[in-house]
Amino acid sequence: MARHGESKHFKRSAVTGAVIIPRKKHKYYIKNLPGKHRNAESIALGGAIRDLMKISSNMKEVKYLINSGFVKVDGKKITEPKYNIGFGDLIDIKGEKFTVSFSEKAKLIIVKDETDGNVKRLKVLSKSKGKGGKNVLRMNDGRNIITDDDKIQVQDTVMLNLSTNKIEKTIPFEQGRDVIIYKGKNAGSTGKIIRLEGNSVELKRVGTFLADSSSCMVL
Repeated sequence: MARHGESKHFKRSAVTGAVIIPRKKHKYYIKNLPGKHRNAESIALGGAIRDLMKISSNMKEVKYLINSGFVKVDGKKITEPKYNIGFGDLIDIKGEKFTVSFSEKAKLIIVKDETDGNVKRLKVLSKSKGKGGKNVLRMNDGRNIITDDDKIQVQDTVMLNLSTNKIEKTIPFEQGRDVIIYKGKNAGSTGKIIRLEGNSVELKRVGTFLADSSSCMVL
């Protein structure tokens, strides 16, 4: 018999190492849809609600929350349990705000957001000119932002108001700034920039170490 469509789940053993899920509890796991984050550094929204946030104990409860419109990601209602979420995403469940981050062991975690949950921290990955000479910024979560601000540079961090889609603040990527590594085997590690050299950045923590500047986001 022919297969109809792609599998909606995959074996627990195939789940990315960035996600901590209960051992021996699930033979199969929710397969997150392709999205703004790499599969190796993301998780399906339904799995995050059940296993990371522990708000629901089973997928029936998760689907009730999502289908009832109680779940938002970056200010938008999400109706798909397999929706792809990852570092920096802002989650709102019945008015409670959370942020997706990394632990120091490079594991995805979800922490309470003490702000109003409406301003997202984003890294500028590239910059180009669009119509009318305006700057088009490509961000780490896949979105493009159009701005007249010529001072914003690649590697900088911007604080984006999700309601107005306007940049509230720009934090330059420069010596002396605190950063977090948000992808790769060192995800979750933090440090202070003490030297910039080409595409590498030397960070100081307990000791010093080199990191790819494209994997670091200013805090």
